[in-house]
Amino acid sequence: MTAALRTEAQRAAAHRPTARTKRPSLRVVVRPAPHREPPFDDELEEPTATRYDRWLPFELASAPVPRPAPPLRPHGLPDPEKWARRLLVGLIESADGRRPLHQLAALLSFSVHRGLVADFERVGAARTTHWLRSAGVGTVRGCEPASGVAELCATLRVGPRVRAIALRLEEHHGRWVCTRLQLG
Repeated sequence: MTAALRTEAQRAAAHRPTARTKRPSLRVVVRPAPHREPPFDDELEEPTATRYDRWLPFELASAPVPRPAPPLRPHGLPDPEKWARRLLVGLIESADGRRPLHQLAALLSFSVHRGLVADFERVGAARTTHWLRSAGVGTVRGCEPASGVAELCATLRVGPRVRAIALRLEEHHGRWVCTRLQLG
């Protein structure tokens, strides 16, 4: 072991500079960097106009460009935002046990109804309460991208939290039916 240490020490000594070896002098010079950032608007004495600060050579429109009219809702359908708010209240009552879910079956597509039944059964089998049970409907916003179709989002207050819900309503036989529902 001492032989191994001795050889390591000998190798280190061989690489050490001796008094005869002159090191080049490294002198560090610090020079200030030039100012590269333009001044802020409030630092300018007078605003300077550049060649890009001119009016564009287009004629100014005298009247606003008309927007296309939104698609018309089929006659007899209620406002989708109010309808969705009432549906959400019914879902909250169903989650709380105050209303049977099959009462809402006519307002839901088969897949949405089946998904809600499975969700409520899963929570019941776990002997817990569904988070929807203590929710309160906040805002409901929507748009109608096509005739007979409405897409909505809503916020539900659950204690100190706010949760989101997304719905898609479609017109079937003269009434709204919820065809997609995502509980957030």
